[in-house]
Amino acid sequence: MKNRLRFLRAVLIAILVLSSGFSLNLPPVEIPQPSVVYDINGDIIRGISETNTIYLTRDEIPASFVRAIIAVEDKNFYSHYGVDPVGILRAVFVNLKAGKIMAGGSTITQQTAKNLFLTQERTWLRKFKELFYAVQLEREYSKDEILTFYCNSIYFGQGAYGLEAAARTFFACQAMELTLAQSALLAGITNWPSQYDPYINPDKARDRQKLVLNRMMAEKMIDETEYQKALQEELVYQQARFIGGDAPYFIAMVTDYLKRNYDERSIYQDGMQIYTTLDLTMQKAANQAYLQGTKDFPPDLQAVLAAIDPANGYIKALIGGRDFARAPYNRALAERQPGSTFKPFMYSLGIDYGLTQADMFMCQEYEYYLENGDIYKPVDYGDKPFHYRPLTLREAMARSDNVIAVKVNEILGPKAVASYAALFGFKGVKPVLSLPLGSKEVKPLEMAAAYGVFASGGLYSQPVYILSIKDRRGKILEQNQIQQQRVISETTAYIITDMLKAVLQPGGTASQLMTVFDRPAAGKTGTTDDFNDAWFVGYSPDLCCAVWVGYDADRPADLTGGAAAGPIWAVFMQEASRGLPPEDFVKPYNVNIMNICLDSGMIAVEGCKRTNSMAFIKGTEPGGICYLHSNVGEGMMNSELSVPVPEE
Repeated sequence: MKNRLRFLRAVLIAILVLSSGFSLNLPPVEIPQPSVVYDINGDIIRGISETNTIYLTRDEIPASFVRAIIAVEDKNFYSHYGVDPVGILRAVFVNLKAGKIMAGGSTITQQTAKNLFLTQERTWLRKFKELFYAVQLEREYSKDEILTFYCNSIYFGQGAYGLEAAARTFFACQAMELTLAQSALLAGITNWPSQYDPYINPDKARDRQKLVLNRMMAEKMIDETEYQKALQEELVYQQARFIGGDAPYFIAMVTDYLKRNYDERSIYQDGMQIYTTLDLTMQKAANQAYLQGTKDFPPDLQAVLAAIDPANGYIKALIGGRDFARAPYNRALAERQPGSTFKPFMYSLGIDYGLTQADMFMCQEYEYYLENGDIYKPVDYGDKPFHYRPLTLREAMARSDNVIAVKVNEILGPKAVASYAALFGFKGVKPVLSLPLGSKEVKPLEMAAAYGVFASGGLYSQPVYILSIKDRRGKILEQNQIQQQRVISETTAYIITDMLKAVLQPGGTASQLMTVFDRPAAGKTGTTDDFNDAWFVGYSPDLCCAVWVGYDADRPADLTGGAAAGPIWAVFMQEASRGLPPEDFVKPYNVNIMNICLDSGMIAVEGCKRTNSMAFIKGTEPGGICYLHSNVGEGMMNSELSVPVPEE
């Protein structure tokens, strides 16, 4: 009994000392500040932290939550000096009676000190440290700053630290969108997250919410009307798809880079400033297009979106999967078979070697004898494995003809094509006949960068996502430079772009996408033979985007690139380009545009019914007019492919 009285006397003395403002000459305490990540426009990207936390400023914390948490946790928060002597005395008597730490009597300031600096252990020593740190916090920071620290560090359960993560975890909304009813429920959770988890114990969570609302009424923070409205509001618990922030996979890439190059204290406590290439406006457009495009997918069917600026390789938007909270694996960096999206790289070499869009190749059965003794017979997608007629290279690209692609690869030489593909950033390409059909596995982000070569006029830019890093005082720690080199001529890039425009025109495998994205664009569908992977990679002069759809495990998705990946691409490109002038690709001075008959590959005449405009290097245009229709007196000019075809 004497020991308990002695201890109680010591506690009372400590409270009086702390309340008097007496300085104990404690070492200075720095509030841990997580690294802040900025987008290309200087806006903060939510998400970087050791835990599932998304940091808010004081202005972003809704008033309804502030009132709720103060009412239930610390009604005297704005009037005390960090500790509440009455509350501490009450807790001391409870703990002494129990012979162990049972009650805390903690103010919001004390809880903040515990969350920031201490462990969750229940010991007398930890409690004393908490008191000292609380007083120091009150001396060095304003009430609003302390409240901000608290709201960003408190645990709500379900892995959510901080109010923003909690709002997304339990109500699929941002903190600023919380209603009074939702704020009261979240404020109640913090006292005992596992007990009041609305997913597990919804009745207990509602009882706790009612208690919070009663406290708010008692403190005159809300009136009777607000109270009744909040009680009657139906609460729907659901988790936001992008719970880790607007760009969780991008932030994970940034964090991984920081971990490889800096210590964890610098990352999570020293307030580093990371300036990145991401454009939050484009990222939000990507999120919206992604949600719209995947809403009818099976839950485990994944999709990836990777968008870059072809002029410099800046990653502008990135989505690596359906749900970062459940599967943080970034599929934008996973290797998958690209299907027919690999064909443009081979045709690019063909243009360099002297082929033209108007050159014609027969689509018929071919047999190739491989070195191992096997016979390889490529076929086209759809009911008919062969067209049994000649196609121009432009039409072969538009229709994604496999037979002609393999024939051209044989003519150019698989070794030359494999070596040429390396110019576009691909490594370890094997010289096989099926290479243009996607035998080489690639990453979606690599594919976006590779197509950026065509969009930029022949320049390959290494993908970049971090521009510079500064410490909390603004000292530059590193600054990255664009890594760029010319890999093909401006002329070749323009001609391939002109060929890929046909994919989006009537008769092309993605013609339906232009009803959504109505600007100058080029692109290519891709679907693997086993239907495991569906792709669309396309670009405008300002933006290049690759979309992949498939399962993590190798099993058929039973979807084509145009049907599954293409719509996501089109919606994203339309929203991301909103407000920008619709510019076309710049034609080099040494390129001519001519109208060509698709049946003969010659200059079209009035009698040609299937024609298309094509780009040629000056001097490589067809040498004469169409011999098939030059004597036909009647006919109608048609500047587009008009024969319906299967997608792949």
